[in-house]
Amino acid sequence: MEYIIGSVLLAVILIGTAFFWRKKQYKEVDVLEEQKLDIQHRPVLEEMTKVKQLNMNGQTEELFEKWRDSWTYIVDEKLTEVDSLLFDAEEHIDKFRFNKSKKVREAIEEELKTAEEQMNVILQELEDLMGSDEKNREEMEYIQQVFRESRSTLMAERHSFGKSAEALERKIYAVEPKLDEYQSLTGEGNYLQARELVLALVQEINDIQSIIERLPSLNDEVQYSLPSQRSELKDGFNEMSDKGFPLSHLGFEKADPELESQIGLAQKHLLRLELDEADDIRQSVQDALDQFYDQLEDEVEARSKLNDKLAPLSEKLTETVKRNEELTREVDYVRQGYQLDQTNLDLPKDHEKQLERITKEFHLMSDRRKEGETAFTILAVEAERLETELAEIEEQQKNSSSQLQKLRSDEITVRELQDNCFKKLKELVKLVSQKNLPKIPDYWHMELKEVNDQLEQIDRLLAERPMNMKLISQHSSSAERMTEAFEESTFDMMNAAESAERVIQYGNRYRSKNEVVFIGLNEAEMLFRRGQYQDALEQAAETIEKVEPGALKKIDDLKEQHV
Repeated sequence: MEYIIGSVLLAVILIGTAFFWRKKQYKEVDVLEEQKLDIQHRPVLEEMTKVKQLNMNGQTEELFEKWRDSWTYIVDEKLTEVDSLLFDAEEHIDKFRFNKSKKVREAIEEELKTAEEQMNVILQELEDLMGSDEKNREEMEYIQQVFRESRSTLMAERHSFGKSAEALERKIYAVEPKLDEYQSLTGEGNYLQARELVLALVQEINDIQSIIERLPSLNDEVQYSLPSQRSELKDGFNEMSDKGFPLSHLGFEKADPELESQIGLAQKHLLRLELDEADDIRQSVQDALDQFYDQLEDEVEARSKLNDKLAPLSEKLTETVKRNEELTREVDYVRQGYQLDQTNLDLPKDHEKQLERITKEFHLMSDRRKEGETAFTILAVEAERLETELAEIEEQQKNSSSQLQKLRSDEITVRELQDNCFKKLKELVKLVSQKNLPKIPDYWHMELKEVNDQLEQIDRLLAERPMNMKLISQHSSSAERMTEAFEESTFDMMNAAESAERVIQYGNRYRSKNEVVFIGLNEAEMLFRRGQYQDALEQAAETIEKVEPGALKKIDDLKEQHV
């Protein structure tokens, strides 16, 4: 029983699935039917009737017939075949032959695709033909307008085109037969051929318009301006050569025939209306002429500069040589009293050799100037170089002389500092003596001796010949620092002694009443008598603070009031 029920259920499922797939494939057939109807109902014939607005001759008539035959074939053959295949596909579906139906549908899709492509070709060619006529009319208006304007411009301004006017005239009037040809092609219904002609005419008329715009100025440049500039340049070269300017290095005599040839070639290009070629040559010739003009101006400017420089340069050379001789004597004199570094010793000799070379080069340059065979620009550069070298030598001479003078100045400074240090030491010794201190600490005598030894060392160095000012300056700086430190140490010692004495005197009021104070002050007095004034101050202060906190501040306040 269960087996029967399972079989029935399986059969029901299979039948249901089969009907589901059949319904789905029916829908696919319906889609193909709709595609066929869409192609069949396209208004292709209505679009084709628009062609009748044109001249139904020649190419237009041929295209119309071809499109009509093609559309008739699509509708009568292709779509009829599709109808038959659609029927077969439905019949296969009815009988559940889904694979066969699928193959038929694939054949239908291919037929519909081919039919649609053929239909699109018809519509595109139709659009091209109708568009060609519309574009042709628009562009022919522009062509005819430019043609008329070009003829008028040529007639009114013929002189501005020079010898190229005849070629331009031929080019303009060559358009006229093509205008008539356009009318013929249109009248014959050959609109696509007419389209190709119109495109060629647009290019041709644009070329004519460009030539009319460019030719007058280019003709003026090539026919008149460049030859005139070349002639003026040639006259300028001859005139400057007569005035003594050496110009052979510029190479104008060799370049001039080539410039003349290039100008002639540009003129020939103009006669053939080859404006780009003529303009390229014009620019090249103009650049060359401009360069020669600039070079002539450079020569004129260089001669002026050279004439202005020669006399001052000669004077400066003489002055620099003389200053180097003085520097040599100064070095020889100073080296007897001072040690000099090798740079200062060698500098005058090095400059002497350099100045000998510069002198030779200057005389050679002057001779070449008189001979008149060397370009002024070259001589001016040489003069500027010599001037720069002399300026550098002069700067080095000044620095060297300044360093030599500084040696004397440094010696004076050292001696003055030494004197000041001796005076300061004498004053400090006198001041300490006046304080009547019970004992002068040993460290103070040692510091005094170290400063004196340093000053005596400076004496010995100053007595040497030649003096080593670098070493002397180092000792001098050390002596100055040691003197300042000794002065500070002396005042610290005296201040400590004075403060200790004051604190001890203040504490005496407690000495007889307080044993701690008695002992502490006795120790402070003992340190004081030994010359240990700072230790005595600290001991006395510590002792007094025990019995009277804040006593030190009170002592300081009393001192300030007394002062």
